[in-house]
Amino acid sequence: MHDSTIPRQDAPSLLIRPHPTRTEGPIGYLFRLAEANFMSLRDLEQLGIAFTPEALRQQQLLPPGSLYPELLNHVCHVAELARHQPSIWNRRFARHCPYCLAEEARWRIGWELLYFDTCPKHGTWLVDHCSSCGESLTWHRDSLLRCNCGADLRREIPEEAPAAAILLAETLEQMLLQQAVPQTHGYPFPGLTLEQVQRLIRYLGTYLNPVATLKPLKIMNAGLLEVSWPITSLAAEMLVFWPEKFHAALDALQTSSREPQISLNTVFQEAYRYLYDGGLRDGVYLPMREAFEQWVTQRWKGGVARRNRRFTIEVLENIQWIPGKAAADRLGISMARLRYLIRSGQLEGQETISNTGRRFLMVRKDRLLQVEEELAGEITMTKAMEVLGLGKVRMRRILKLLFPSARRVNDQPLLPWCISSSEVYQLAEYGEDLPRVYSLDEDETSLADVLHYWQWNADEVVSLVEEVQAGKLAVCATLIGKTGITRWVFKRKDLQLWRASLPTDRANWVTIPELAEVLGVKQQVAYWLTQNDYIRSHKLGNQKHQGSRVRKADVDRFLRQYIFGTEIADLTGRSPRKVMNMLKHLAIYPLRGSSIEACRQLVYTRTDTLTRFIERYQVGDPIKWRDTVQRRLKAWERIIQEDGTPVPPPSHFRLEPR
Repeated sequence: MHDSTIPRQDAPSLLIRPHPTRTEGPIGYLFRLAEANFMSLRDLEQLGIAFTPEALRQQQLLPPGSLYPELLNHVCHVAELARHQPSIWNRRFARHCPYCLAEEARWRIGWELLYFDTCPKHGTWLVDHCSSCGESLTWHRDSLLRCNCGADLRREIPEEAPAAAILLAETLEQMLLQQAVPQTHGYPFPGLTLEQVQRLIRYLGTYLNPVATLKPLKIMNAGLLEVSWPITSLAAEMLVFWPEKFHAALDALQTSSREPQISLNTVFQEAYRYLYDGGLRDGVYLPMREAFEQWVTQRWKGGVARRNRRFTIEVLENIQWIPGKAAADRLGISMARLRYLIRSGQLEGQETISNTGRRFLMVRKDRLLQVEEELAGEITMTKAMEVLGLGKVRMRRILKLLFPSARRVNDQPLLPWCISSSEVYQLAEYGEDLPRVYSLDEDETSLADVLHYWQWNADEVVSLVEEVQAGKLAVCATLIGKTGITRWVFKRKDLQLWRASLPTDRANWVTIPELAEVLGVKQQVAYWLTQNDYIRSHKLGNQKHQGSRVRKADVDRFLRQYIFGTEIADLTGRSPRKVMNMLKHLAIYPLRGSSIEACRQLVYTRTDTLTRFIERYQVGDPIKWRDTVQRRLKAWERIIQEDGTPVPPPSHFRLEPR
């Protein structure tokens, strides 16, 4: 009976037959075998000796499988890899760990893999050059342990390697030796072959390198350490710290791109297409695509077309960065208002310019809901005109008087108005429970006719609305066909008597110098406030060099809506400059006028944010602020005594800070 372990008669004989080990590489073992028999690798090849179970058994280089099944399994596994995954091996250049080679004169199997650049045992880079002659190590040398120049490879001094590259090499070695890869962190390697892992390494280390060439996967001399270590270093960081480092690399590519961020194809080019149409389109690379799509939904600042078939509907719906036009339409505001919200930090946006000069504004939508809720309490002047039924000219005249809280965006004269929607709709809905009529009786008139024919000024219109709201002037019906307050119907005689009773005497007015005295500011500040319509003034006549006057009710309205920076400083115990700088960090800025000339004193709009600021930093007993209010009261009382008419001070003149 023929024993399969006994070589055939025609099999070539070797003088020395060392067995391979379970951690030894195929070329390294054949090199050791050739050197022991004073032969070369080419000689073994010509004799038909290869690292396969059949060839090794023929030369009696393998012990019986029943005695050493692990060794037989290792040889079979390596032979299968060489047959089905030949591209994973580094057959041109040789690299090694001097420490491992000194411990055991065996060429470890991991050293023969491409992109296996470090020693997991000693934590160092492998060596593939001779420090004596400077030549790279190849398999065409006389001794396994020496360079062609005679230098001992075990005396080389390697450099320390980064932790991520060491972990990547350890993972490759575990897969090569058919050991379990622990999934404690990093990319999910189970289910991938060595060839697929190396494809990931090439992709991450080349396509995601900001300085990569146009066709980075065509790597020349990939077996040289000087070529492979930049690739493995970059890839190892992403695979070990997955997916955070992968997302950071995509961020870097997006930031460094010289192309306008119009589409993913424009910015990432092959790095994007290779994921879906190239070498990573197989199902085993699904975690890679999922991580990419997660980055796209959260951090991509360019456009993604709805017709994109590479992404699922869920991905397209969850994309956080949307075009500025879509964001403006969702909020119901203009693009100018949207850009202001971005500049003020309320929204996050990024604008790019294409080579042709086109601007592309992208806005992050996760904060749109919050801004949308904030804007829901405000409407524009155009919308307020529509709701109240007023014309543009009339609305401009009475806006600040009727709605003292109305403001321009960022207090800039050319930006849209923001008006409290609750105040507007509350006023427009007044009279809903009154009778509705199609026509007017002879003794009746509507507010629409009053505004059109009676030529009332802004103060008279505002006073009328305030009297109606206070219940002092009755509205008897509403006119069908009109909207807002213009539908109010009054008795003609009642309206005429009410207008005749309006106070027009000196007791209800103050001059601009008196206004400055009451407010405790210089006259230049008082004139600036009236010229910029923060306090409404009225000319005493049509001739030149005649002064203006201010209603005392408008003074009270101003103090309810605004506060001087010096008052905030007195309340918080800080200097006005310090207060100004602190408020800047909260995006709270002083009033600005329509002219180039700035106000000589800081004035701020009273807002909830400003109130919270004052409450937070308010000192126990604001003595300076109390003195300011006392001076205003004394000035007011002096003006009253000069007029001889008792007029109560404005409601805001009190000694409790707001």
